[in-house]
Amino acid sequence: MTAAASAHLAVERRRDRSIVTRARSAAPLRLLAPASPGRAAWVYQSSLGGGFVGRDAVELAVDVAEGARLFLTSQASSKVYRRAVSRCRLDAAIGAGGALVVWPDPIACFAGASFDQHQRFRLARSARVIAVDAWTAGRVAHGECWAFGRLGLCTEIEIDGAPVLREAVVVAPAHGDLALRMGGARAFATIVIAGELFARAAQAAVQAIDRPLAARLPVAQPRMSASAWPWGAIVRVAASATEPLVAAIHEIIGGAVREVLGADPFARKW
Repeated sequence: MTAAASAHLAVERRRDRSIVTRARSAAPLRLLAPASPGRAAWVYQSSLGGGFVGRDAVELAVDVAEGARLFLTSQASSKVYRRAVSRCRLDAAIGAGGALVVWPDPIACFAGASFDQHQRFRLARSARVIAVDAWTAGRVAHGECWAFGRLGLCTEIEIDGAPVLREAVVVAPAHGDLALRMGGARAFATIVIAGELFARAAQAAVQAIDRPLAARLPVAQPRMSASAWPWGAIVRVAASATEPLVAAIHEIIGGAVREVLGADPFARKW
């Protein structure tokens, strides 16, 4: 197994703003930290090859200090190229009163690719996190629908050292024909909302599945399910394509994200 390239990102609060105090990365990962108009620091994960190739292995450690806020995202969809057998690990610690929003674009695995992702969030009691884990059937427009080898995703949450969640998904044709098993859906997302200060956002996310989404969404409404827990909520979304999936995610958590960041990070992304 190829040794992982280690990267480290640290964010601290200075007066009423959060700033990046450390951003060390190694190939293939690059960390880009542009100026942000809100209270939070914004960091984009980029790659020298535009995605994962070969046996790429990345480990990113994130420290969000007390009272700091961070928006961590990607430049574009996380592509896993043909025949790649790659992996990625994110280990984030969020201090008291801190907030972390992890919202990358969906993962797209090319034909024959395999990818494993592990995310671990360690929260202080008064910290909070929103994590979006989205993925698609692959390069559908190029005839590569469910043509990848394996996709494994795992998310863990700890609050004050106590584990409260271990969410894992493995998608592989070895378990059966994916096109038949997915019921027509080709884009999926799991949204995890955790922390006492996100209680209102968690409640709103759970309630969102009980009402029709905004009229601006496509006619084919995504399918959603949600579960509420003492520490937060989990929302799962399945859609026919990437566009309605992304629109549904924005409808569910967009307001909470703008509130905690003090600005809309997607207003000028494209």
